Amino acid sequence: MENYSKAVNLLTDADVIIVLAGNKMAKLEGLDLLGKGQFEQDFPKFAQKYDVHSIGDAFDQQISSWSEKWLFWSQLIEQYTNHYQPSEAMMNLLKIIGKKKYFVATSIFGHFFEQAGFNENRIFSVFGDWTLMRCSSGINHGTKDDRQVVQAFLAASKKGQNLADLVPQCSVCGQPMELNLPLNDHFYPDTDANTRFRWFLTGNEEENLVFLELGVDETSPQLFEPVIRLVQQFEPWHLIAADYPQADFPLDIQSKSAGLDADTATLIEQLDKNRDF
Repeated sequence: MENYSKAVNLLTDADVIIVLAGNKMAKLEGLDLLGKGQFEQDFPKFAQKYDVHSIGDAFDQQISSWSEKWLFWSQLIEQYTNHYQPSEAMMNLLKIIGKKKYFVATSIFGHFFEQAGFNENRIFSVFGDWTLMRCSSGINHGTKDDRQVVQAFLAASKKGQNLADLVPQCSVCGQPMELNLPLNDHFYPDTDANTRFRWFLTGNEEENLVFLELGVDETSPQLFEPVIRLVQQFEPWHLIAADYPQADFPLDIQSKSAGLDADTATLIEQLDKNRDF
């Protein structure tokens, strides 16, 4: 419990909190990218046709037509985003942050933080957001909200209507639109959110700042490895991490960090239960 107390103290003293949220937190919110059983249960025809058994596998699959792609994507977005209900952990995280200044950097692309009530201008989704679509040409023509397209595909599918005419087209070049995710080398990160995040970091270099790592794994090292160097560089910056042994932190940040032998949900629960801020 010693590191829990240390984590609580770090958050109590913090003026700024930066949440780093990865795939393990996505799983808490119902989106398990690598889970096989649930995928096969929810999408049996797709799993059988393409011999894929998880969302991650499906994204790597070459689907036969744009209309089939968009129907499948629409079903994913409908199930995991449109029907999303924030977990207890997510709501407790909001309470933990309270009125402190914050930013969220996340590899979760399900639009969860926005729907849970976090300020959309304080979120950087490093791997995109599947409620947005982009041109498939490889040229950056910007992004557009795709949720009306999702509803149109779902409605037409239920009625047995032709889906080919519903495939969204780029208003600039006429090419089909695709999800704003790193499905291929056409992906452009959200430069506006990235810029806001960088300015936020720059503007808080002298503040008592805590990085709160939640569920980051080997699929998104860019959310964790640079943070170690930042905490080493800036004296008033600290780090709290779930599923990370204290002994694995570099020696020069041992006193500025708290590694918890706990999963994300347990860490958030304990921080909320014991918080004094």
